[in-house]
Amino acid sequence: MIQVLIDNEMEKIFDLASIENIIEAVLFSAGDTVKFSDILDIAEDLGLEDNVLKDIISNFADNYNNKNTGLEVVVVEDNVQLVARAENIEYIKKVLKSNARQTRSLSKSAFEILAVVAYNQPVTKNYVEQMRGVDCAYMLNSLMERGYIEERGRLELPGRPFVYGTTLKFLSLFGLSDISDLPEIEKFKNNIDNIEENGV
Repeated sequence: MIQVLIDNEMEKIFDLASIENIIEAVLFSAGDTVKFSDILDIAEDLGLEDNVLKDIISNFADNYNNKNTGLEVVVVEDNVQLVARAENIEYIKKVLKSNARQTRSLSKSAFEILAVVAYNQPVTKNYVEQMRGVDCAYMLNSLMERGYIEERGRLELPGRPFVYGTTLKFLSLFGLSDISDLPEIEKFKNNIDNIEENGV
């Protein structure tokens, strides 16, 4: 049991189950990736050292993923997210396929750019444009604003161009735990061809 004082007056007891419930609630409410550093902001409230809470989060992810539920906790580098298991994605798409959701769907060209970035990252804007044969500045910026790709630094070349890679939100979009889980490129292309029919 972990005992802490709240507001110097109220005494509250936190056991491991309570702490894990808090972590689960935070991840569920976020609906997106959460940085370990952000979760560690509550370490003092729980009466824990940062490194202890970080270990609890990691163990929570392992234990949660061993449960027979429709969700899993994905930990990538210093980020953690609660997502639907990959095997349930197709059912989720069908159930949540509404007009509102479809208006937020990515276009076929956006998916093509995502594919170029995902399978070749880190890549420059020039590389993407060479692969697609058209200017991609607007679409790259749009995908960055939506959180599917991000800047990964600059190349030590004239003009020091930015390089881009995919994000955890991209992994969540496709129900992947890691970029290494990407399907064969041909299967991904087939999914792109069916986007207009099936939505995201």
